[in-house]
Amino acid sequence: MPRSLRGQLLLTYVLVVLLGLGGVIAWTGQRLQTATISQAERELELQAHLLAEALRDPLEERGDPRRTSGTPLATLLQSYAQTSGSRVTIVDPRFQTLISSDPQQAGTSLTEAPELLAARAGRSAHDIRRDPVSGEEQLFAAAAIAEERRGALGFVQLARPMNPIYAEIGRLWLSLLTAGAAILLLTVLVSLALARRLTRPILQLTWVSERLAHGDLDERAHVDGPAEIRHLGQAFNHMAERLQDMLQRQQAFVAHAAHEFRSPLASVRLRLEMLQRPDTQGDRALMQRYLGQMEREVDQLRELVDHLLALVSLDEGQQPSRVAVDLAPLLYEVADEVGPVARVAGVDLRIDVPPHLPAVQASPEQLRVVVRNLLDNAIKYSPAGGPITLAARADDHTVQVEVQDHGIGMPAEALPHIFDRFYRVDPARSRGQGGAGLGLALVRAIATAHRGDVSVESTPGQGSTFRVRLPVVTQLPSGAVVDDAAATKRAATDAGVGL
Repeated sequence: MPRSLRGQLLLTYVLVVLLGLGGVIAWTGQRLQTATISQAERELELQAHLLAEALRDPLEERGDPRRTSGTPLATLLQSYAQTSGSRVTIVDPRFQTLISSDPQQAGTSLTEAPELLAARAGRSAHDIRRDPVSGEEQLFAAAAIAEERRGALGFVQLARPMNPIYAEIGRLWLSLLTAGAAILLLTVLVSLALARRLTRPILQLTWVSERLAHGDLDERAHVDGPAEIRHLGQAFNHMAERLQDMLQRQQAFVAHAAHEFRSPLASVRLRLEMLQRPDTQGDRALMQRYLGQMEREVDQLRELVDHLLALVSLDEGQQPSRVAVDLAPLLYEVADEVGPVARVAGVDLRIDVPPHLPAVQASPEQLRVVVRNLLDNAIKYSPAGGPITLAARADDHTVQVEVQDHGIGMPAEALPHIFDRFYRVDPARSRGQGGAGLGLALVRAIATAHRGDVSVESTPGQGSTFRVRLPVVTQLPSGAVVDDAAATKRAATDAGVGL
């Protein structure tokens, strides 16, 4: 078995055609051979009957048929034998030879000839056997020379050599084999072309794959060949494009992550070096201030690590267990947790959430991260005294959570990138406020993982509105919905919001 696909395809085509064509040639040749012999037998039987009719009158008038060869009967037999290419023999009712076109046949007894026995019984018969006189294989047929009143006057036997018939059969087989060889050769040529056409795109895909494996990510497969091969090439190119994009994003991700780690680590190291200097070791006020700054840097690092781990987990498809969740209690609880931060920042946190919402299939912890990040961003970028609204509403298909602030807003050109990882509208200001550009990226990743989406509307100087939409669960398992009215009431009271 060839090891290459092209060789295996070629061998398969040739074997299929060889078996099919060989079977057809064998069946056709056998049928033609049988038909040729049968036709010769029928023709010889018919000639025997016609000759018997023609010889009846001369045989009645012959007198002694063994007289000189110049008699009319002998002349007739010789003429017919030369015309038909057959040996003609007349025997009496006891199968003793009376006269024959072959002098060597004279005086022989044919009592065991099957065709003569069948003719005496009134049947038409033929036989193929080796002639004892000539030593050749011949076809024999016989017919009775009958007269109405006297019965059988004798029998006529025709013998025709089989060599011309076998030669004709050989020519038929040769024609069939020649045609089969021509068809097989044509099949090989067509199979070679087809195998080359099928394997060329695969070889090209292999070459491109090897180039990609060696780091040449700009290589693409040439889409050609049958529909299935073209589809494979298109899928491969799409995969290569996604791979290139993924690697580029990973490289950018690593570079941004290293940059984000570098700044707080450098700040912590600088303050540690300052604290280790002899002239600052006795300054408790300076030490407390540096320790507080280092604590904030460490908190930023912890938040950055948490976000990175969460994004990596989502990228790898690792999802915590999900349950049917009523978002109303969860939103009140997150508002309660963020309330002290909002009061310290001097912003007015308002809650516009109904007591209950249709259930969504989700991870409660991940949804807390989404709402917490959106509220943290709103607090960071809102001026003191500015209002922030956490609202929720639902329809038959989705639950929508909305966080609105009246802060600095964002320019229109920043909105398409606001959910990209490590993106900052104002890098200097965001880093100073502790942001690494991962919070909104994590929000979008979580929303997408929950078959939802997130959008933003923003106007510079007027504020921003973030909306998260999640699909509603159509059928709720018994006891699976987080629906605690007491918890909702308690969370609203703690947040200073009346229901």
